[in-house]
Amino acid sequence: MLAPVSLQEAERMIRQLQGYPLFTGVRGQKGLNRELFAHYITSISQLVLAVPEIVELDINPLLADETSITAVDVRIKIMR
Repeated sequence: MLAPVSLQEAERMIRQLQGYPLFTGVRGQKGLNRELFAHYITSISQLVLAVPEIVELDINPLLADETSITAVDVRIKIMR
């Protein structure tokens, strides 16, 4: 089982992403709030545990910056 994801695991997962250097900020832009992003991951993990009928969850796009994270479009497939 992949869930639950702890805060430490989420932070490790973020650091392992191929695009991680972009999260730290580029071309004078501030980086992603990695702590907030890690909390977001753990929250999604808790949702999947709380609702075992979820068989698929797609969040695309997910917009994130130094102050916020916004799921623009979410698709959740439920198995009955």
